[in-house]
Amino acid sequence: MTAKKILLSLGITVLLYSNSNAQTNDFTNIDLTSLNAFSTPGPNWTIASNADADINKEGYMKALPGTGAIVNIVSAKNKSHLITKEEFGDVELELDFMMAKHSNSGIYLQGRYEVQLFDSWQKLRPTYVDCAGIYQRWDDNRAGEKGYEGIAPFTNVAKAPGLWQHIKIKFRAPRFDDTGMKIENARFEEIYLNGVLVQQQAEVTGPTRSSAFADEKPTGPVMIQGDHGNVAFRNIRYRKLQLTDNAVPTNIEKRRDLPTPIIVNAGARPYLLRSFLNYKNKMLTHGISVANPNQVNYSYDMKTGGLFQVWRGQFADATDLWYERGEPYQRIIPLGSVIVLSDAPAIAVLNDFQNTAWPDSVAFDDMHNKGYTLDENRSPTFRYELNNIAVTDKVSVPDASGITRTITVAVPAPNLYCRVISAKQIGRVGKEMFVINDKSYYINISEKFKPVIRQAGGLQELLIPVTSADPVTYSITW
Repeated sequence: MTAKKILLSLGITVLLYSNSNAQTNDFTNIDLTSLNAFSTPGPNWTIASNADADINKEGYMKALPGTGAIVNIVSAKNKSHLITKEEFGDVELELDFMMAKHSNSGIYLQGRYEVQLFDSWQKLRPTYVDCAGIYQRWDDNRAGEKGYEGIAPFTNVAKAPGLWQHIKIKFRAPRFDDTGMKIENARFEEIYLNGVLVQQQAEVTGPTRSSAFADEKPTGPVMIQGDHGNVAFRNIRYRKLQLTDNAVPTNIEKRRDLPTPIIVNAGARPYLLRSFLNYKNKMLTHGISVANPNQVNYSYDMKTGGLFQVWRGQFADATDLWYERGEPYQRIIPLGSVIVLSDAPAIAVLNDFQNTAWPDSVAFDDMHNKGYTLDENRSPTFRYELNNIAVTDKVSVPDASGITRTITVAVPAPNLYCRVISAKQIGRVGKEMFVINDKSYYINISEKFKPVIRQAGGLQELLIPVTSADPVTYSITW
């Protein structure tokens, strides 16, 4: 039995896999400089360069001038679906989407079988109505409940409203004999939401609710639901699905055959786990990862004071940690949708604000780790001295929206700064909110901390001056 099948038998379904005989990148992109790829699009659909949605304002979405995206703004009169002119059988379809707050949409393969799109942010136990669920079928003549056969995603890794998300759908069309009789049902081979496997071998016995067609055929168009809420799409592409049985793990680097995988999640309280951790192209040896009951998790490097990754969803595969010793096996693998941050130190002295580069590492003799303490909620506060500067660094998860970090320096040195993030793009979306890297996640900082953005090495850095012993606080929301 493969590692993947073992995990499925245990209900563990969030490791990422790919085909060992990987097909070439022969995707076809749907042109979004116009709506010509779609049949009779209604006025609720607009070509745009991007979209804005407000995390706090229900239903709000705005189309930004330009091309490359499509935006649906629903009204009482204008709420048509968007249907491709081209028809598809077996297909691999992927795209980016953005939800308005509390919005609802869906992608119908062959215009018949719906993958739900929904603002499911922060929901711990998803059902078929949540993002990446297979929507239920419906029969008004059915005794008892009219709806049936909906399939919930394995886990919820949906992002907050106003952020771009990614979905990949591998769909196998129904099969028919020479007389036109159906001999096999349609099936979603795999669905990935934000990089995480959330559906596998999900069979549908017929068209789901509100489909464009009541019958079933070998091919059909893709339909995007346009009557339930405001939503945006971009980077829509497809290719013919290649069906094989040669799937192998890619994120565990051709690991040996091992006993039953060890999957770790938080119980009723946060769970802390020391281990090696992969970070970009290196192995971190002083990592600690924290799982939370609401499935908001993070990893911290006690060697640098860097909060270097956060993720939503299942916590970790700890098989390598427990069954093997030494590098590279003494590690864990995050199982959710990971956002990579920075392993660099959180504080540094910038004597020349414009020209002093932020240090990307810490010399061995400059860092003196003092361990960590836990508060009543088991949130850790890390303590260390960096270049003789005493620091306490508390990372907490007050709710399911994200992570809050509070850094306190007992005696700040002159020209001391806290670096919140280094990114390709940092934009403001409110008085105290920033959006990072093409709307991938948010950072919230009170104006009282006087955050500044500087250009550095082709990137942007969001910095907070540390001028007193008062705590500096910010949060990461996604």
